[in-house]
Amino acid sequence: MKPSTLSLVEKSRGDSAFGRLMHFWRKASGMSQEQLSGPLGVSPRHISFLETGRSKPSRIVVQTLADIFELSARDRTYLMTAAGFSSDQSVFDSPELAMWIRKAMRASLEHSEPAPAFVHDSFGRLLAVNRAWLAFFIPHVDPALLGDDANIYELLMDGQGLRPLLHNGTALASGLTLYLAMETLQGNDPKNWELLQRLQASGSVPENWHALGRKLTHTSDYPLALKTDDRMCNITVFNDTLSSVPQLVQPRLLIGRIYRDDGEPLLSEEQLAAAPANHPLLYRNI
Repeated sequence: MKPSTLSLVEKSRGDSAFGRLMHFWRKASGMSQEQLSGPLGVSPRHISFLETGRSKPSRIVVQTLADIFELSARDRTYLMTAAGFSSDQSVFDSPELAMWIRKAMRASLEHSEPAPAFVHDSFGRLLAVNRAWLAFFIPHVDPALLGDDANIYELLMDGQGLRPLLHNGTALASGLTLYLAMETLQGNDPKNWELLQRLQASGSVPENWHALGRKLTHTSDYPLALKTDDRMCNITVFNDTLSSVPQLVQPRLLIGRIYRDDGEPLLSEEQLAAAPANHPLLYRNI
């Protein structure tokens, strides 16, 4: 039987968020517990205890692990946070601030026109979009992906979404899968495991995603090289997140906006006018 493309993530399930991430990165780095024990300066038994949650790591152990695994700044932050060494607080802890943020996000959607804009959570679940977003996606993706439960990562990675039109589709899918894996291993939310499994079932996860994904620069912005009839259109999705530690506060919402890299309008007036005025995602209450 062909091994699962998500086997590294699936085999890293456990009770400890730090242990899940540590196990994933050890396996992704091709290291046994014995091989890791030497540079970390502990016994293989202690490696096992860290991965199962029987032992808690010190800050220096976490930092050393991040160095050994050669983690990016983003993935290093995931590891530190899972070990309990981050104290950032979410604005959503305050109901008053949460209400203000949601109103501000809706206003941002409206004022982003004519650029496509959307509000989503950390796992890509679309909460609301503007008309330009609909005008951009509807002609290019399967309508089945645009229901009430639409997910921006599925729209980008799925073969029925934008993936066939993206020159950099494999690299993008690898980077997004690594991001989703880090979120899933840290939070262990069943719904997030379901998303990864859904992406795998649809063939959206590249075979060597963990190796390719870790080579990419991890930011909240990602480029799309979109193939059109007669040329390549380079566009970028920009995400704004509500955190002083980018993309790590829970719970959180993000605002995404899509622009052409050359500064030209992404959509024509005719395309904007063709967007439906009654789509369930359009300016949906957040």
